[in-house]
Amino acid sequence: MIRRAAAALAVVVALVCLVTNALAQPEPEPVPMLPPGKHPPPLPKAKSPGETDEDGPRCEQAFIEHVYKATKPSVVRITRPDGGLGTGFVFFSSKHVATALHVVDLGRDVRVEFPGGRQTTAEVVAWDEEHDLAILELEEPADAPPLVPRWNIAIGAPILAIGNPYGDLPRFSRELEGLLNFSVSQGIVSAKTDALIQTDAVLSPGNSGGPMLSCDGHVVGVADKLLEARIGFGVPVIHLSNLVGKIGTQKYLGRWTGRDSAIGIAWHIDSSTYFGPYVGGSLVAYDRVSITTRIGILFAGKNETTDPVVDRSIRRIFGELVLGYRVLLFPYAFPTYFTLGVGMLGTFDRGEETRLGATNGPPGCAGSACVPTLAATTVAIRGGGIEPLANAVLHIGGLEASYGFALDVLNPDFSTHRVLVGLSF
Repeated sequence: MIRRAAAALAVVVALVCLVTNALAQPEPEPVPMLPPGKHPPPLPKAKSPGETDEDGPRCEQAFIEHVYKATKPSVVRITRPDGGLGTGFVFFSSKHVATALHVVDLGRDVRVEFPGGRQTTAEVVAWDEEHDLAILELEEPADAPPLVPRWNIAIGAPILAIGNPYGDLPRFSRELEGLLNFSVSQGIVSAKTDALIQTDAVLSPGNSGGPMLSCDGHVVGVADKLLEARIGFGVPVIHLSNLVGKIGTQKYLGRWTGRDSAIGIAWHIDSSTYFGPYVGGSLVAYDRVSITTRIGILFAGKNETTDPVVDRSIRRIFGELVLGYRVLLFPYAFPTYFTLGVGMLGTFDRGEETRLGATNGPPGCAGSACVPTLAATTVAIRGGGIEPLANAVLHIGGLEASYGFALDVLNPDFSTHRVLVGLSF
């Protein structure tokens, strides 16, 4: 009896072991580490534009690590001379890098840095303003292979983004050094149109221009913009592939962009001293020419007069328009702009001033019948006009300091000295 029970128990144990082994998940194979100086194996070739792949690529286990190791050597850090930062990746050939146009829209030469620390310069050789794309030509070819595009990606498919989010922060925080450059984030394709791919993968300033990758390591988009720092968008890679045919067809100098918006305090010194807030902004072309406008409301201080002033209320509304030429000092390390310009300053003064003075009374009196008395006199103040303005501005990081001289052609003694100090952003 005991033998039969033992045999039955052995059979049950054997069946349980078989079922357990059948249901167990296999352990993922570790991703092999590459020896120093060796490049990862090439990724599979992309499908042609005419082919479809509704389901997208199959995602193997540990694909994030595999894709990151395989594509990271082809991702670059792009630094503008003014200190701006972005991302790009080798595309089309070893001499070309793709990125977002707003990363390099200043038009000056940019610096490209590879993950190993190698640096070279590059210039824009093709651009697409509608889709915010640009292709750069490197001064020296890259050692890494170009990334391969994929034109089709399904909604819900995994997506990776490699870039340099806030990659300039290590200058201010040593704790972050080595963490923010060439980092990877994961999400899915949340939605897509012909113009944009939406994703929940974390994108931040500095990711712009970086590759958005499918789980087989192909480029499906170029990281482009954020919506309230929560939802990321990329431009489908098909638009980048269409841009390849424009390489070298025209010279890129830059484009008009809004920069140097500022808010601060203004002083006007002429027959009176005026003090108050101002706001302004500039349109900059080619990182050299600027059109700047500022407006503000000022309040008068003590009047330069020998008459005793009892009460005073004068307001000056001013506006100015200046055409300037910008010179970049200390590029990359400590970008500083010095701008010389000419333009027009317009002022509009309105107010009242009450002064004390001696008057003879009563009215109509003559000779000794008049008695001098102290009386207050209120005078309406009206003024303003348009004057030619010469201007000099210094931008040091986020600080704006400016001096201007507006010439009163009819009465030079009433010319205006104008000083601005503010924060630019």
